[in-house]
Amino acid sequence: MIWKLPQVLRAEGISVYRLVGVLSGRVSRTTLYSWVWQAPHRPDTATLAWVLWGLRKLTGKPYGVQDLLEYAEGGEDA
Repeated sequence: MIWKLPQVLRAEGISVYRLVGVLSGRVSRTTLYSWVWQAPHRPDTATLAWVLWGLRKLTGKPYGVQDLLEYAEGGEDA
């Protein structure tokens, strides 16, 4: 699986700090920064849902799970 949150944030021009602000009280700052620095081994579905909600709120775009996770056969990211 390829974790794409860092790329999505870069493409949208959104800082982790800004995402932390929108998700304050819903997702911890530590979790968000961790998810940007390295892909989670087993992302919590509730947290993933909140991150998607935050991205939608900040961009107005209909982000979904497929925008953050991509399946790749073989290779180092699989």
